[in-house]
Amino acid sequence: MPEQFAKITDMPHTSFKLLTLCAFLLSLSTVHQGQESSATLENLEKSAAPENIGNTPTWSEAVAGFKAAAEAHPDARMREFGTSDVGRPLHLFEFGPQDATVRVLINNAIHPGEPCGVNACLEVVNKLLSGATFSNATQSASEQASVLVGIIPMYNVGGGLRRGCCSRANQNGPAQYGFRGNARNLDLNRDFIKCDSRNALAFNRLFSAWQPDVFVDTHTSNGADYAATMTLIATQPDKLGGPLGTWLEGEQLPRLYAGMEAAGWPMTPYVNSIGAHPEEGIADFMDSPRYSTGFAALHHVVGFTTEAHMLKPFDDRVAATAAFLWLLLGDVSAHATPLLKARAASIKTCDQSSDWPIAWAIDGDVVDSLYFGGYMAKKIWSPISGSAQTHYDRSAPFWDSIPYLHTARPERIASIPSAYIIPQAWRHVAERLRANGVELQPLERDTSLVVETYLIERHSALGRPYEGHHLRSADSISKAVVPVKLYAGDFIASTGQPARRYLIETLEPRATDSFFAWNFFDACLQQKEYFSPYVFEQTAAELLSDPTLAAEFERALEDSSLASSPYARLNWLYLRSNYAEGTAGRYPIFRIP
Repeated sequence: MPEQFAKITDMPHTSFKLLTLCAFLLSLSTVHQGQESSATLENLEKSAAPENIGNTPTWSEAVAGFKAAAEAHPDARMREFGTSDVGRPLHLFEFGPQDATVRVLINNAIHPGEPCGVNACLEVVNKLLSGATFSNATQSASEQASVLVGIIPMYNVGGGLRRGCCSRANQNGPAQYGFRGNARNLDLNRDFIKCDSRNALAFNRLFSAWQPDVFVDTHTSNGADYAATMTLIATQPDKLGGPLGTWLEGEQLPRLYAGMEAAGWPMTPYVNSIGAHPEEGIADFMDSPRYSTGFAALHHVVGFTTEAHMLKPFDDRVAATAAFLWLLLGDVSAHATPLLKARAASIKTCDQSSDWPIAWAIDGDVVDSLYFGGYMAKKIWSPISGSAQTHYDRSAPFWDSIPYLHTARPERIASIPSAYIIPQAWRHVAERLRANGVELQPLERDTSLVVETYLIERHSALGRPYEGHHLRSADSISKAVVPVKLYAGDFIASTGQPARRYLIETLEPRATDSFFAWNFFDACLQQKEYFSPYVFEQTAAELLSDPTLAAEFERALEDSSLASSPYARLNWLYLRSNYAEGTAGRYPIFRIP
């Protein structure tokens, strides 16, 4: 039996069997692709042999381990919270009282080829079941707040079932692991807003109902080579904003970095290099709402993405991830009061704001410094690629201050209306709003209303597909006040509700990850009716009998591109006639100021 489990042999028989099962799951032998063996106590002794340490469980084995834990401990529970795209259930393991002071939700294997968190969470559960308490030098156990821990064993089930050895070409183990894409080949860490997958829609519902205070998504990194085993993406503090962003930046993050140093796992911010190599500087990763931590921010929740270094041994990556999770749980328990106070104050700030940032960028003019441990990068000629390739020389380590871009600024700000109107025709939007706890009030009868809306004057889209979409930007918009016909069953969503920030950042068309950006409203951009020039020529002549319109037309013809195009000249008049439909390019979500 591995040394770390030897200390539990004097525990009661049931607890010992359970913890031994968890040990088994942490030391599984290599499983062939497609095999889904279940964990049983009978084959424990063989599979826990030293030569089998360092593998990661299959989906069914991970679920079996968490189910066993739930059945064996009164403070543990396991339930399904939805169905994945591959048709298998999604599971949530809980440990702790339902009325706990704070809640921490941990998501694993959103990229199943990065399984560090699956194993690490089994280690964390092992400690919880053994009765271990969070250590804090300044507090006794009775002074620490209760914590409800929620763990999703394997979120990307489809990717977890596509198991193999070699899809992560740059990664140092384990022997077999899952695949990044899900059953629809979606990257689920780009799906939190658009919810193309059943996984993401189920997660949205879980997140809204479970209401975590802190969220963690476990990953393995890509990119450069450097000293740290663990890197961290925290919700960008400026973007998280308000008192919660200030608390994260000034209080929690310094404790977490110091705690990981003390635990023997020095941690650095995620290595998002500014130039070719880390020594040229790194910048905060801008976690827009398509990503897990950016999605968490829409609910005023502190988010962390652990990124264990791909080139470090798998067991080290697991140990560093487990150390961070345990440290975080202890920090949240010890500092629950200021955390909850900061969250409440941030929610209040948002509730009282008349406008809100909807797009952010890293400010390149504000340069901090970061003490960083790396390896000197060299260029070595490769006859295979026929070019000089980067080589990180581990025999030449360095520790030095490097530039660090750690300040974000708003790029766009939108005013906040008192309510949005969502016509029921856009049912996919309504479904996602409901999944995030938005209260939609249906109209009881048909009515007409004067509303504020946007006119999309100029827009553009990526020329290549991205996660099943062609991301679109509203490059130029204007506001208009128009009368609209509404129907019984259309929805009004007040912004005076807890989901206020989510509403703003999904329904404002110029927000980075708005539903508009994800092509939900492309149909509104298409004109449906047109004219035949030979027919409309006579109508155009009649329109120009209006002296005001005629004068405006003459001024417009000063634009040579308009003057030189016969069709454009007629179209200019058509769009100002009663024949124009008037809705092409009109954003179909309305605002009540």
